[in-house]
Amino acid sequence: MRVFISCICILLFICKPALAYAAMSSPSTIQTLTRLEHEWVAMHAPRHVQFLRTLLAANFVDVSYKGRLRTKQDMLANAATSSLGSQTLSDLRVRQFGNTAVITGLNTVIGKQHAWLARLRFTDVFVRRAGAWQAVSAQETLESSRRP
Repeated sequence: MRVFISCICILLFICKPALAYAAMSSPSTIQTLTRLEHEWVAMHAPRHVQFLRTLLAANFVDVSYKGRLRTKQDMLANAATSSLGSQTLSDLRVRQFGNTAVITGLNTVIGKQHAWLARLRFTDVFVRRAGAWQAVSAQETLESSRRP
């Protein structure tokens, strides 16, 4: 029993700094990632394609709200022809774990001429490489949708 308790104490001692480090998100990181998220949904057509080329990592994978896997190339092709109306982000939460960050939030998408509305919960994962944040993964879940 003493060996077991000793092992637990050692594990807690070893893990405590890692847990404290994982919980830290600097204000500048939160601001940068929040800005990137807003730019991601605000851009359209040619400018959006160029922005996504930089933002999305080469091995980026998205799981759409329909359960489809989309690569960076799929996202670039879709951005060039996208016909969404507007997107508004809310409930953004940024959690940083060293050079990795997880962002969760709600994206309210309104179709052109208010033809439909969808609320999507999302999780995006970013990794800081060479001083810049890149999205490596994204996932959306349809919370609700309606047609007027």
